[in-house]
Amino acid sequence: MTLPEDVQTFLEQTFPPGELGEALLVLGQARIEDGTVPNPHLLRCAAFASGGSLKRLRHLALLLAVDWRDVIMAGEYELRNKAAVRVRDLSQSLQV
Repeated sequence: MTLPEDVQTFLEQTFPPGELGEALLVLGQARIEDGTVPNPHLLRCAAFASGGSLKRLRHLALLLAVDWRDVIMAGEYELRNKAAVRVRDLSQSLQV
């Protein structure tokens, strides 16, 4: 799968050069629970939530195959006063 340009650029700017190829491969091979390719929104959530950690990105890619809603929570929401609050909208292009 070809990653959306904004996701690829985000990964290039977030991951160290030695891990970038693996990061691109992990998201490029990701699938959701029905075996289909994740939409750009889900890919953005996984990329953002990884925080530049290849281990975390791998975890999020596996999580897409179990329940993609958890990946949206990781990418768009933060806990504030014990409540999940949406703080970003990753259905829109990542600002890089």
